[in-house]
Amino acid sequence: MASTSARPSLTRARAIAERRARILRAALELFTARGYEATTMEDVARAAEVSRGTVFNHFRRKQSILVAWFAAEAERLAARVPESGDALVAVERFFDDLAVLTEAHGDLVVPLMFELLDPDVERSRAAFLALPLNDVLRRLLARARAQGQVRSDYSYGRLARVLANTFVLTALQWAAYRRDRSLRDELRRALVLAFDGMRHGA
Repeated sequence: MASTSARPSLTRARAIAERRARILRAALELFTARGYEATTMEDVARAAEVSRGTVFNHFRRKQSILVAWFAAEAERLAARVPESGDALVAVERFFDDLAVLTEAHGDLVVPLMFELLDPDVERSRAAFLALPLNDVLRRLLARARAQGQVRSDYSYGRLARVLANTFVLTALQWAAYRRDRSLRDELRRALVLAFDGMRHGA
């Protein structure tokens, strides 16, 4: 039987999570309707029906909201990655899903990627670690190595960072000046080059 003393903390944690989710939803709606640059943290607080201080308690800056939103969406896509089968094909399909997500929110990609590439090392590192890309790719590359598909003279971490960087830079280039092209096709081409260097025997 659950302790009665644990119930208030569980209720409080649930309320905090729901408030955070409400802030994220309100922010994304405003970013989409009004534009990222035109939206202020005060606007987000008003739309989410919370105080400005509450918004800052959850998100230190506007870019943090973008990172949290994209991380949640990427987690949702990561949950769809199959646990068996050809691992490199699974990487391609994961990137296909990321391309669909990115193209649907193209105007948010540049500020999001700039946060990942911020010259403040701690800030960019925090943004990168908040995303599930590296963990998903490490898991898939471990499977690919077990399947004899990728080289063993580099760590999973290094190979995963190469693929994560492939996504980040390709998505940034697409959002900045290549929107007349398919991001899915651009990512597929980039993966061909990355896989060629990673394959067993390369």
